[in-house]
Formats: sequence, structure tokens, C-alpha cells
Amino acid sequence: MRRPLAPLLLSLALLSACASDPSTVAEPPRTSAEPTSAPGAAIPGLKMTDEELSRDHKDGALAYDTVPPVGGTHNPRWLACDVYDEPVPNEVAVHSLEHGAVWFTHAPDLPQEQVDRLAELAAEDQEYVLVSPMEGLASPVVAVAWGVTLELPDAQDERLQAFLEQYAGGGQGGEPGAPCRGNGLTLREARGLVGTSA
Repeated sequence: MRRPLAPLLLSLALLSACASDPSTVAEPPRTSAEPTSAPGAAIPGLKMTDEELSRDHKDGALAYDTVPPVGGTHNPRWLACDVYDEPVPNEVAVHSLEHGAVWFTHAPDLPQEQVDRLAELAAEDQEYVLVSPMEGLASPVVAVAWGVTLELPDAQDERLQAFLEQYAGGGQGGEPGAPCRGNGLTLREARGLVGTSA
């Protein structure tokens, strides 16, 4: 028995019309490798580098133009994303940034309750957040991701949350979905690999 084609064609036409209306198309779920919005959107004070950052790998100690660095040539291994109470080697932290990490650096004398606040933020995305003290910062707290910097007066600043949500796991370093916490170096391993005490 043959069915009339008219109802089938009408159904296909309706489905096609619905699919072409953007208001009826469901958004795919966001993965940790996708930024939540356009780079730099709605974060006052965000500075974006206008230079192309090298993604080359190189062993040993390296020099960087900014404190903290926001990208560039780095060690072939990455530092495990975690909260550190000692300075970490830039060379392996930059590789973590390439994997999509955000790095909350803070002055070594930042009050403990503010360091605790940074640790609380890190607990929101343990796979893609580094926290460490660093000498020579322009502000008491400086948040960086690949190619971006946000200088802050303290760890209570609400822009830290926005920065975390926008960049952690965002893939802006060119390696979306690459691990940061998993298979990363410990601080001791990193220091031995880079050959520095920091």
C-alpha cells in the first residue's frame, strides 16, 4: 500500500522552517573548553596583549617580558593546576596557561583571608586554576590567562569571579580540552626540570 506524499512533504517543510528559525534551535551545551563569552567582554580593566605569543617548547630557564607572564615560549611540561603557597616556575605555569588555565598570582604578603578567597575560587574549577605568590606584581592580585591580564586591588574584587568563569578551561591558549591538573608536574618536579628555586 502506497502512502500519499503530500503529508510527508508538508511535515518536512514545517521541520525545515522551524530549524531555520534561530529562536527554535537549541544551543549546544557549553564544555569546559569553550569560553562563556567573547574575550574580554564585560570585565573592566582587562588588558589583552596585542602581540602574537609563541607556543614553542624549550627546556631550561626562560625570560619573560611581563610579571606574571601571559604566554610565550615555555617548558614542554606543565604545572599541575593547584593552590601553591610558594612561587612556581614561570616556564611550566605558562604551559598550563596554554592548556586553558587561569593563574591567580598574589603578593607574598597578601593577608591570609585574601589568599583563602583565591583558594575558594580555585576550588570552583580545580582542573584549570593555579594560585601562587609572586614577587614584583603591579597590584596585590594579578589574574592572567593566555594573552590577558587583570590587575586587582584585592582578592575580594568581583571581577575575579568573572575572569574565572570567562577563561578557566577556555582554550584561549590554543589547546582546548588539554589537562592542567591531570598529569601536570608537582612543584618539586617543576623546580628540578626548570633548574630554578622558584
